[in-house]
Amino acid sequence: MNNRCPKCNEKLSPFYMKENCPKCGVNIMYYNLEERLEDDARKAQKEVDAVNHFTGILKSSSIASPLLIVRLVLFFTPLASMCLPMYDDISLVTLIMGLVKGEIEIGSVMMPLVSMALVVVLSLAVIISSLFSSTKTGLIRNMIFSIINTVVFVVLGVIIGGMQIGWFVTLAIYIAEIIMHFVCDKKIKQSAE
Repeated sequence: MNNRCPKCNEKLSPFYMKENCPKCGVNIMYYNLEERLEDDARKAQKEVDAVNHFTGILKSSSIASPLLIVRLVLFFTPLASMCLPMYDDISLVTLIMGLVKGEIEIGSVMMPLVSMALVVVLSLAVIISSLFSSTKTGLIRNMIFSIINTVVFVVLGVIIGGMQIGWFVTLAIYIAEIIMHFVCDKKIKQSAE
């Protein structure tokens, strides 16, 4: 409370506990209550509209059509492809199990570990970016994240060497994601019209 009467602006003690102003007699608590409630209702409606707009963007970017749902599922498939041998005989499963059992030293598998960690981190960036595909710069942002993800993956694959089936499947998934960005962008624009 601001320690002033809302009607006459009389200064009140911070410890003044009575209902009515000592100068003008107005009920301090209920003065202009309808106007304050209407103002609160307008503020609440603005917040509800903002949340609805945000959820609308998320829906139209990720689950508005079966094609968008397929693209969303595609983003999670690199986790499955990393369970196949990625580099020589190293897969995500063998790497984790070897580290847990103490059969593999981190130093000996540092680059494959970094590569697989970047697949996870950069894939998350692509997923988050794709949730806002229906915005004005959605396609450009999606392409930037997907291309960076693919280039980093390819460069690390060339540096590490010994690429196996899991690496090639993951690369194919990344290329499919880039294609899906274009296809889904057309679908998003068509649904906006």
